[in-house]
Amino acid sequence: MRSAAPVRVTAVRSTSEHRAFWTLPYRLYRHLPHWPAPLRRDERRRWDPEVNPSLAGRTFRRFVAWRGGTPVGRVVAFVDPAFAGRWGPGTGGFGFFETVDDGEVAGCLFQAAEQALRAEGVGRVLGPINLSFHDEMGLLVGGFDAAPSLLTPFNPGYYGRLVEQCGYRPLFDQHAYQWTLGAALHPAVRRAARRVAAQGTTVRAFRPGDWEREVRMLHRLYNASFSEAWGFVPISWEDFHTRAREFRAWYRPELVRIAEARGRPVGFALALPDVSPLLARVRGRLWPFGAPYLVLRIGRLRQARLMLLGVLPEFTARGVAACLAEDIAAAALRLGFQGGELSLVHESNRAIRHVIEACGGVPTKTFRVYAKALEVG
Repeated sequence: MRSAAPVRVTAVRSTSEHRAFWTLPYRLYRHLPHWPAPLRRDERRRWDPEVNPSLAGRTFRRFVAWRGGTPVGRVVAFVDPAFAGRWGPGTGGFGFFETVDDGEVAGCLFQAAEQALRAEGVGRVLGPINLSFHDEMGLLVGGFDAAPSLLTPFNPGYYGRLVEQCGYRPLFDQHAYQWTLGAALHPAVRRAARRVAAQGTTVRAFRPGDWEREVRMLHRLYNASFSEAWGFVPISWEDFHTRAREFRAWYRPELVRIAEARGRPVGFALALPDVSPLLARVRGRLWPFGAPYLVLRIGRLRQARLMLLGVLPEFTARGVAACLAEDIAAAALRLGFQGGELSLVHESNRAIRHVIEACGGVPTKTFRVYAKALEVG
């Protein structure tokens, strides 16, 4: 039964408000045993500019909704001048949206966020986007029966209803695919891979002994390969390097594949062991037992997530993507992986969707980004 206490929304300023903000998901999802809880250590420090370089250049305000003394919702309103400059002047965003199933709570949160964005001259709001293209983006609106995957949005089904009740309308969808390794590839994929190889393109694994040089190369490839993707703004070296360092303890170099055309890097694919089931077990806590549990079981994982597959613009439609897909699948099989998720794929990215489907990928989840026009007076 809903509390009769009125809803109030506060901007995060104090230590107690900060704690209420970052701990809210752990309370909302405490009854969902399969929720891959992010590490509490990371969530607590996420909003420290000295720790998180992705905060640089963006303005943001965090809000918490309360009923009585209990936090019941949260949201972030943000403006990224680089994004607005490329994808639409006067554009801002919302992210990190979490709430109980209560339209009043959602309405009060969006009212506070939109008021803050209007003060910044924002006339159009997009979301949910957790600050940038490089982070979680969209609401899960289809595929609730599928298991959550590493670093992808996860939320109850009522979120979409609440967002639309607050005046937001669908802007675009992104999709996730399940891939069973060992499934027969479409003959066109194999032909494309052979053709690319005959033209002098080779694929190799990441070289962990040359970490800094290899990460810098991937940084350049990433910014160039996704330069035309919707919402893309180049990621800084500091931000990219920080993210790579966070994965270093548990990535597999064999699952980072680089395509080279006569020695020149022209594309890459990145898959990570899907640690979601392990995160669900430790509930975000490394100590006293979480860290040993992760260390002992990471090597036993048999599912992966293909997070990125990018090719330089001048090498698209030449079969390089198919070659990378075939190669990383073979590498994963050699390591004992059985399958995994390929995500997130924009609905308009027909070329990559065709490659995935030709490799046996089956669509399993849909994630939606919304938009709303604001009156700026």
